[in-house]
Amino acid sequence: MTDRQTLTHLLNTLTPTVVDGDNFTAANTHPEGPRLYGGQVLAQTLRAAVMTIEPDRRVHSQHAYFLRPGDPAVAVELEVERARDGGSFSSRRVVAHQHGRPILVSSLSFQKPEQSDEYALEMPDIPGPEGLQSERARELANGEINPQFMIVTGSDLDVRVVNPVDWVKPVAREPVLQAWMKTTAPVADEPGLHEGLLAYMSDAFLIDVALITHGKHYSEGMQCASLDHAIWFHAPFRADEWLLHITEAQRLGGGRGLSHGRFYNTAGALVATCMQESLMRQL
Repeated sequence: MTDRQTLTHLLNTLTPTVVDGDNFTAANTHPEGPRLYGGQVLAQTLRAAVMTIEPDRRVHSQHAYFLRPGDPAVAVELEVERARDGGSFSSRRVVAHQHGRPILVSSLSFQKPEQSDEYALEMPDIPGPEGLQSERARELANGEINPQFMIVTGSDLDVRVVNPVDWVKPVAREPVLQAWMKTTAPVADEPGLHEGLLAYMSDAFLIDVALITHGKHYSEGMQCASLDHAIWFHAPFRADEWLLHITEAQRLGGGRGLSHGRFYNTAGALVATCMQESLMRQL
């Protein structure tokens, strides 16, 4: 089996190339896959925006709407609009295009670091990653791995779910997933790279956690897609060190699901929060 998702490949696809001015292009992680992974485009829009920002400002929020399904065989074109550069905040709007049509629009806000009072939800007492089997090892052992669409099963990410889901025969369970995630090797301190990697990882389980509420799976007569996605970056972190992503389904109804996620580092600091509304339509 050819591993189509190495860390080098992932880093290359999450690093847009300048075309001219504030226009960029980027390749796809799974060019022969069944669909374009939304987390990839989230990360690419974030990194394109970072390339237009002064280095003393860091991204603190990203909001995005998924408009059309992406074509994995076609490069993503990224157009950045410099909405505002103020005294301490900067705003950018990025549109991702394919075939001359927008597939995703994203707004991002950047801020100069400031000191203030601190408070955050504490990390719950959850088993650490040591001793847990990775999703890659688990699916290889079960013969279930899909070499054309490796989101959490490639050799780029080490993803270890505390209570794994049997996606071949899913059963209804409490809609909570807890996954330790990091890259499989150290990565550089390039501007926005670690934030881009977290954006990529943040899209991995937010639909899944809503599906397990009733024991459903993508292939079981369901039409599933990300509709909108938001991330708030609270504190510095490294994506090549363990991050705990806790996802919970908040609401299902009207053919949609709303899920919430929190990222903690191993010291227990809440470093990012995300939310996503997804299409969950029974066919």
